[in-house]
Amino acid sequence: MIELLKAGRKEEFDGYMTKMLDPAMKHSLAFRMRPFGTTSYFDAFTATMAYDLTDIAGRIECPMLITEPVNEAFWPGQSRRLHDLLTCPKVLVPFSESDGADLHCEPKAFGLRELRVFNWLDKILG
Repeated sequence: MIELLKAGRKEEFDGYMTKMLDPAMKHSLAFRMRPFGTTSYFDAFTATMAYDLTDIAGRIECPMLITEPVNEAFWPGQSRRLHDLLTCPKVLVPFSESDGADLHCEPKAFGLRELRVFNWLDKILG
């Protein structure tokens, strides 16, 4: 699919996506594509590929907390990559399976995530 995106093969990409996705995923993606003003999976994925902080992350000055759940399904490794690009005060907060917080956005451990985020905010903001 990445190769289809890179090659600009919009109709083929959209065709595969339409066939592969179950109704729940189609609904979820339709919601997420709305801000991009498109119903084309190709156009939405192409637009999101333009979001890249590599060249500007080093200019961020405010303290940053970055969560890093193991088993990240959507962007594995990106938490660490962002952390490594930052030059501001930063902390990388790992979440594990034993925490019950091992997936994207820590969906089974909202309370634990919020506790860690608010503790960090309390420390930063005093």
